[in-house]
Amino acid sequence: MAETTYLRYIRLKCGITLMELEEHSSFSNQYLSLLELGRANCTPRNAETLDRAMLDIILSRAEELMKLAQICYEHKGHLLDAVEVDPNEL
Repeated sequence: MAETTYLRYIRLKCGITLMELEEHSSFSNQYLSLLELGRANCTPRNAETLDRAMLDIILSRAEELMKLAQICYEHKGHLLDAVEVDPNEL
């Protein structure tokens, strides 16, 4: 069994990329990688920053899922109907 951090476990289990985590924290993806592999010091500031970043990701994804749920509800029973869309929308 491999040893890792909860951050890496959760990130990989939930499909969170280092780039996404970088966007929601003040850390570079290289530093994030060092932290989650245990090769950089875990300070209270680092832990707090990562807690906040993960919460931001959760809230962001919840918002996206609510938008998806609304769109699917609006088109319930018609998901396979043809529709014209601007190519820039896709």
